[in-house]
Amino acid sequence: MRKVHHLLLGLAAAIAFSASADQAFRVDQSFGATMPQAGEAISLKQAIANIDSYADGEMIKVQGEVTEVCQAKGCWMILVDGDSYARITFEDYGFFVPIETSMQRTVVYGLLSEHTLSGAQAEHYAQDAGAKSTLELEGEVKEYSLVARAVQLENKS
Repeated sequence: MRKVHHLLLGLAAAIAFSASADQAFRVDQSFGATMPQAGEAISLKQAIANIDSYADGEMIKVQGEVTEVCQAKGCWMILVDGDSYARITFEDYGFFVPIETSMQRTVVYGLLSEHTLSGAQAEHYAQDAGAKSTLELEGEVKEYSLVARAVQLENKS
């Protein structure tokens, strides 16, 4: 019975997200610097596919869905687009996001890179995510990272 309940909740969340995916993005909260008006946000999947085409230090505007946030203090979040994900940290630790931020469409402006987490770093992130972690982080893990200068969360209503 519990499995059916979780399945139904997951299905309802997927339907709600897919229904809102075609709607225009509406800003609810902003964090960090002001989001640049110039340039359209591209999907995280597209940004990762073109990572080699960005000039060193080039900032990009990326959109996806937040699925996890550091439960200790909101100092990182996971942005997902399909089967692609990136860990978002915040420039100079100058701002954080609420730990309740999850399952929200988001636009992030920052610097995308690829790196490998050490086993200790992966374990630290898994502990920070707590029971909400959906990623399997054991040993060294290759992942994408985006150091955000600005974050805009979509209005959930």
